[in-house]
Amino acid sequence: MDADFIQQARAYKNELIAHLFGRPETPDEDDQASLLRQIPQGSNIVGVGFGHKMTQGTQSKEEPVIRIYVKVKLPLAEIAPAFRIPPEINGIETDVIEVGTLEPFAPCGVSVSHQQGKPGTIGCLVRKTNGSSNADFILSCNHVLANSNRARMGDFIVQPAISDGGTQVVAQLSDFQPLNFTGGKNFMDAAIAQVFNAGTITPDIKNIGRLNPQPLAAQRGQSVIKNGRTTGFTQGIIRDPLVDMSIPYPGSGFALLEDHILIDNRAGGSFSLVGDSGSLVVESTSKRPVGLLAAGGTGFTLASPIAPILARFQVRIV
Repeated sequence: MDADFIQQARAYKNELIAHLFGRPETPDEDDQASLLRQIPQGSNIVGVGFGHKMTQGTQSKEEPVIRIYVKVKLPLAEIAPAFRIPPEINGIETDVIEVGTLEPFAPCGVSVSHQQGKPGTIGCLVRKTNGSSNADFILSCNHVLANSNRARMGDFIVQPAISDGGTQVVAQLSDFQPLNFTGGKNFMDAAIAQVFNAGTITPDIKNIGRLNPQPLAAQRGQSVIKNGRTTGFTQGIIRDPLVDMSIPYPGSGFALLEDHILIDNRAGGSFSLVGDSGSLVVESTSKRPVGLLAAGGTGFTLASPIAPILARFQVRIV
């Protein structure tokens, strides 16, 4: 994400919080957590953002707005004058968004989707290693979180997936590796989304538990496991750690995935099905991450190697 945009976003978010709750007594420009600490516990306001206004899932303005996330939208008469959100801050419009009550829920390995996308799976939680943020991020596929390049930064991420009845917005798209549909090489299908409230998503993976976060290189014959939205917990065997394959992405074209991991189901059948994309593939015994499930078909699954993904987004697994 552009550094100037991040700096602008932080400035406007700080200005909004200062307008409503006052400035911190000991401000620290490098401590992003200090922004949310100004919001009183129990407040109807649960978060702030900076991006484009959305109306019925479609961007309605070219100019960015300051977004305020609330548990519930209240009639103006029920809000004390001191806590009413102004229509603009320093010439930038505000946009109030209802997200409900955010609480800890199922761990990673469960259903998720982009606000306009098809269902996939939360792979794991990650955090930045470069000091740019101490927030939690969801790691999953580009075609899950970024809707195969069609998404915009700041788009909502919903859990469970919209097609699974989900209505709770839990994160916003932060970054994705663009997929090349014009014949170029694709070494990963991956994206991250920043979680709004710490604890909303827990780091354990359903049916697997807590990981050893140290990445492990894929090897032929390696035993691996995953938990996905559609097939749940499955066990597999890595048959080819360096496969190149052309994969069709509906509505986008073909992506040439290179140096990917091919996995067979150890017990027969499929290691994965549609909706399992984004699942974290881990070594069975050590629970070290090996890959991010990207695609599958009759009798095989492809996963993007995890180490290049973590390096690309400058993150570590929580």
